[in-house]
Amino acid sequence: MPAWSRRRFIGSTALCAVAACLPVRAMAEGIVLLKAELELHGEIWQLSGGYEIQLSPTLVDALRRGVQLTFVQAFQARRPRTYWLSEDIAEVTRVIRLSYNALLRQYYATVSGHTTTHSNLADLLDYIGDFSDWAVLHQSQVSRRHNYVLSVRMYLDTSQLPKPLQVNAVASQRWQLDSGWREWNFRP
Repeated sequence: MPAWSRRRFIGSTALCAVAACLPVRAMAEGIVLLKAELELHGEIWQLSGGYEIQLSPTLVDALRRGVQLTFVQAFQARRPRTYWLSEDIAEVTRVIRLSYNALLRQYYATVSGHTTTHSNLADLLDYIGDFSDWAVLHQSQVSRRHNYVLSVRMYLDTSQLPKPLQVNAVASQRWQLDSGWREWNFRP
């Protein structure tokens, strides 16, 4: 075997061994919908379920340096019609603001004016990903005669970042977190 092919073989074997030893990430950065369903409580339809959220290292670093991150959860309900455009029944959004206090080493989440404190990032992300008991529809808005299409979405609102970071957020994929719209059919 010629010397140059032996070097190439040893080099590629060493590269494969190093690649096999590297840790595998459980989930890439992003927002993934785990479950979403509507439940009737009295006269109010409440959305229950949640997201699994994984922040990129850039977002974690920005949060720890004092940048407030704003997430938006959106819900839509519409009634498809055969001979006309779909009828919009409801559009509800909820704004979630995340911040970090470096002096106290605590994370804060503000959801609908209610602030909670968390000791670590994992607890914070679990809390904001859960949207259980979110009132989205009144019973008078839906009828048992019709089928409805429900949609949910969660995303990082980059327009709420400080102006110098907004330019960076537009150009970089590391700042783009969006679950995309997830739809399902619903009949009361």
